[in-house]
Amino acid sequence: MKKITTFLMMLLMVTFSYGQSLPLDFEVAEDDAFNAFNGATANVVTDPTDNTNSVLELVSNGADFDGATITLDTYIDLSNDSNNTITMQFWTTDATSRTHLLKLEGSSTGATEKYFETNVSGWQTISVDFGPDLGNDYPTLTIFADSGVGNTATGTYYIDDIDGPNGAVIPVDPIPSTPAPVPTAADEDTYSIYNDTNNYSTVFPVSYSFGTLSGEPDLDDSDTDNKALKFNFGIAGWGQGEGGPDDVSSYDFVSFYYWAGANLINGFRFVMISNDGTVSEYVYQVGTQTTLVKEQWTRVEIPMSYFTDLGFANSALFQWKVSPYEDSVDNSGIVYIDNILLTKAALTNDSFSRAEFKAYPNPTQDVWNIKTTENIQSIQVFNITGRLVKDMKVNGSGAVINTSGLSKGVYLAKISNEFDQTKTIKLIKE
Repeated sequence: MKKITTFLMMLLMVTFSYGQSLPLDFEVAEDDAFNAFNGATANVVTDPTDNTNSVLELVSNGADFDGATITLDTYIDLSNDSNNTITMQFWTTDATSRTHLLKLEGSSTGATEKYFETNVSGWQTISVDFGPDLGNDYPTLTIFADSGVGNTATGTYYIDDIDGPNGAVIPVDPIPSTPAPVPTAADEDTYSIYNDTNNYSTVFPVSYSFGTLSGEPDLDDSDTDNKALKFNFGIAGWGQGEGGPDDVSSYDFVSFYYWAGANLINGFRFVMISNDGTVSEYVYQVGTQTTLVKEQWTRVEIPMSYFTDLGFANSALFQWKVSPYEDSVDNSGIVYIDNILLTKAALTNDSFSRAEFKAYPNPTQDVWNIKTTENIQSIQVFNITGRLVKDMKVNGSGAVINTSGLSKGVYLAKISNEFDQTKTIKLIKE
């Protein structure tokens, strides 16, 4: 219930902010971090039996597995077989026997879960004793109300004083230092699944989401928003669906940007789901179909034919999702996704690749001046054997390449912009 507050405790609260760690008594703002799913709702409200106390209100909606989840900043430690019990106060409206589920997720040893019953009117103490040989690193606690296959019961419940054994403080998640590049795809050629920086006319008509999303942070520190979807694959994947399905057969490419943290193990799955009478998933796996790149924004562009060749019905787009590599939460790690687009033309075939790039003098004995109408981010110069001899960071539409230290001969300059689009030109040193 309520924390006992003393003058000393008040001083500590001024100095230190509470984290999302057990116990959760819902008297501090950080405890109001449960995310509901599958139609349930979860909010911190005033205790209906004590107006000086705050509790979590969880309302189920009749789905087999609906509830609410919280990601903590301190691991739950169930490795001590004599101290692996989670307790809570649980309030129900009547004495009807009801079945719920408590699940702990994200551990290196896998998830663990146990059903529990409520059968009194008002408050009762729930003790969930987990079995032996469990992990010490569960970051996520999930409560499923009226849970189980075929359990369509609904109810409003109040929860308080969730407690159990804490372990180590969870390391802070990696985060990109910059937002993803802003797309340049033309409005008339684009179907936007997820993007918040362009007002595209044609968008995926979201009706619902599923799975667990770890956040949608704004990565732009200016006044302009540029959000991204954050996934913690040690917990789950996440996706969206529509009432449709939707005909996207006029689009020839699927693209997105991702930023993978150093803690990502193998990669992740991007899944297109169609419903032409049968709901079927079609997987493109970063780390298998393309090389996993870590700690920088990387664009993936996939021909729609890749999915249709697998059987995807592009006239019946139904859902999309991103999930862990091989669909296993054992392949954990943090990934940010942005700018999920369907386009009629490959983004690599845009104005950058078609633009004119001038190098002068060429041939030269000392410098090449590079000029174009496009914005350049980097220039890499390779000799005729393919060895990298110059690697320059650029910010603008021009650059000067000094040839000192280079032998006479032919060179190739690979010029790139912020979207990883490239143009290669030939250079000659006399």
